[in-house]
Amino acid sequence: MTLQTGRRTCSRLSLEHETVQGLALNSRRGFTLVEMLVVLAIIGMLLGISLPFTSSFGKGLRIKTAARAILGTLRVARSNAITYRREYTAVFDVENGEYWIEDSGGAIFEKKRRLARSIEFKTPASEGEEAADPVTFEDDKVIFRSTGAIQGSSGSVSITDKSGDSRTISIIGSTGKITIE
Repeated sequence: MTLQTGRRTCSRLSLEHETVQGLALNSRRGFTLVEMLVVLAIIGMLLGISLPFTSSFGKGLRIKTAARAILGTLRVARSNAITYRREYTAVFDVENGEYWIEDSGGAIFEKKRRLARSIEFKTPASEGEEAADPVTFEDDKVIFRSTGAIQGSSGSVSITDKSGDSRTISIIGSTGKITIE
């Protein structure tokens, strides 16, 4: 038995064989719907498990970044005082959430910097206690002398984010050493 198709003549058996081979080749080239759904389910579970860990990482990063920015500004003020042999002052505007450096003439050395909206100058208050002053330096200013030490005694600057996480930047008066706690 033969089939007549145009100029070619093939047997029904060879036609069926070619069709089966073609289907076998096509099925080897892709994924089935079930396989794709299994892969997507696994990816979804991994994302679901990892999401809580990554979301808390970002929250802590913002307060750390703000503390390091304040630390950097204080170090620039101290470095300038030593380098130029003049007093430089780091000024903190607690109400507006800004801080900047002034030279001995009172001119702003760099632009004013602002804390992120979710962070403010604030000390962490214990239950039943009123929050203390977040900047413990006189007039909310840290004056660095030409020796690198600060005018007055040691003090600190505290910042807190909306979730209650806080950092304190401390300065030792006699040496001018600046640390984050």
